[in-house]
Amino acid sequence: MDYWIEKIKKVIKMPKREKREFEANGKSLSKEKTIYQTLKEMIGTDTKVYYIMWKFCPEYLRGAEKSPVKTFDDLKNRYAVFSDSITEEVCQKYILEAGCQAAIKWLLKRLHQKKQIELYQTYYDKAMQGDVQAFKAFEDFSEKFFKGDQENQLTKLLNRIPDNALEDEEDYSYTYKE
Repeated sequence: MDYWIEKIKKVIKMPKREKREFEANGKSLSKEKTIYQTLKEMIGTDTKVYYIMWKFCPEYLRGAEKSPVKTFDDLKNRYAVFSDSITEEVCQKYILEAGCQAAIKWLLKRLHQKKQIELYQTYYDKAMQGDVQAFKAFEDFSEKFFKGDQENQLTKLLNRIPDNALEDEEDYSYTYKE
């Protein structure tokens, strides 16, 4: 007990640490939702979320680095939300539900974007090593990869135009005379 009291006294007496040059201020809380949180909002039940994550991105399940979830039984044993009546066949039927399909589509799109970013970096690295084909691929890929961002920037710009600026007092009616 005395050991812990001495430790606590040392901690209390410790001088405040000087601020580091590049240290951030405030709390580091991400406003970005996790894959689990987004799927949970879309689907609503943990059972379906865990099943979809196991099926399409098992590496993102909690604790997957230390203990990968390889089988459906592993999944059931890890998460208490799976009752004995829930079988893999039951879970496979979830995929037919519209909400689950929308969630799977969202998840696959996110995973695809991650692969595109990795591909972009691979092309870049090879191009920097002097690979001419990789440079061409990098240029083509960059044009397609960032095209959506350019369109979004244009949309943002157009959306900043107030509605009353688009109003026109001119009469454009036309009467046909023979």
